[in-house]
Amino acid sequence: MDPDSEAAARGLQPGDVITEIGQRPVATLEEFRTRVDEAEEAGQTSVLLLIRRAGTPRFVALPLSAK
Repeated sequence: MDPDSEAAARGLQPGDVITEIGQRPVATLEEFRTRVDEAEEAGQTSVLLLIRRAGTPRFVALPLSAK
């Protein structure tokens, strides 16, 4: 992970597993990208991620980049 990325700034760490985005389950990178694209198309400025770190769930709000 890029230590200068927005994800790192929001507290995401290598090894975190993203299990939901926008309260919808994701299991693959393709599903993640689809959810982000859908959020951007809907005009959202951020998405809520549910991650698991060492088995513990945690929510992280991640801003979306402006296109």
